[in-house]
Amino acid sequence: MKVAWVIRPAAGGIKQHLNYLRRGLSSCCEIIVCGPQELEEWAEGCPFYPIEITDGIEPKQDLKAVWQLTKVLRAVKPELIHIHGLKSVMIAVPAAKLSGVKKTLFTAHNMLPQPQTRWYRATHGLVNRTLLRALDRIIAVSDTVGSELAEFVPYNRIVTIRNGVDYHRFEGYSRREALALMGLDSKHFIIGAVARLIAEKGIACLLKAAVLLRNVLPQMRIVIVGDGPMRHQLELYSQALQLEPYVKFLGFRSDVPALMAGWDLFVLPSLSEGLSVSVLEAMAAKLPVVVSDLPSTREVVEQGKGGYFFAPDNAPGLAAAVLKIVKDQSKIRRMGEHNYQSVIRSFGVDHMIQATKLQYQQLIEEGTVW
Repeated sequence: MKVAWVIRPAAGGIKQHLNYLRRGLSSCCEIIVCGPQELEEWAEGCPFYPIEITDGIEPKQDLKAVWQLTKVLRAVKPELIHIHGLKSVMIAVPAAKLSGVKKTLFTAHNMLPQPQTRWYRATHGLVNRTLLRALDRIIAVSDTVGSELAEFVPYNRIVTIRNGVDYHRFEGYSRREALALMGLDSKHFIIGAVARLIAEKGIACLLKAAVLLRNVLPQMRIVIVGDGPMRHQLELYSQALQLEPYVKFLGFRSDVPALMAGWDLFVLPSLSEGLSVSVLEAMAAKLPVVVSDLPSTREVVEQGKGGYFFAPDNAPGLAAAVLKIVKDQSKIRRMGEHNYQSVIRSFGVDHMIQATKLQYQQLIEEGTVW
């Protein structure tokens, strides 16, 4: 099968999701990557075609990207286009029509963006409905995402394939080695977070919670892994809150499994999520988790068994949930083991790969069925 992937600027969980898919599908598919120039190194091993897809709406640039992608699709003649990111749908749908590619598949990694302006509120429903109805099939990474998409397209065009992780990647690391990597020692209680540093990930809420926790948990250290446009702003905010001894920003790291071996607890204070890969990775690393109470996180985490929820953007609630776990070391072990078994049972990467492969085969070999 020859499949063209069209990818918007990607980082964090989306990129990890694509890493898993690319490795798992390489034996049955020729994957052609079309996306921003910054993805060329990441796409090593696959034919890569630079397409200037940008975030936001830029009519002149977007039309240029449609034409660039149309020329690529006419040249490589894929049997299927697999689109990642809503902005990529805006580019790939017209390019597919112009180039004659018959089959289109879209993975919705996140909830749809919420209207922020009057103009957007008036038009976003029409735009989403027009674009999404043009697709042959949509993969939602959670039932929550699928339910939102059903507002715009018939539900029988939507299939849920939950994100998965390779839990074997998290085996064999020691706490001692992890502490050395972070410059910390065994007396510390380490809270870890992995997130792209954007407003939607709620890291400012974690910093506010750290202010509340430092007096009752002076051995606390918070390790934040990830990069993004808000990194400098968040570092300045942490300094203004006088959190320098307690918070470390490590930036992008490729050794997350090794780092997680030294953590006691994982926190993700997101304001919105499709289905977080970083939460699944923390569960695979046998960590208890404290996460925002969102419909998608309730599909993954069991309250009281694998961790605790708190209301989004509620720093006191986050701090209280952390303290519930800190007080009981046996609870840390029990919750971590519960999460690990949950990942093995329901969120292994092999299921995600095989289910995606099946969608490819159905679209290419059988055609659409609705």
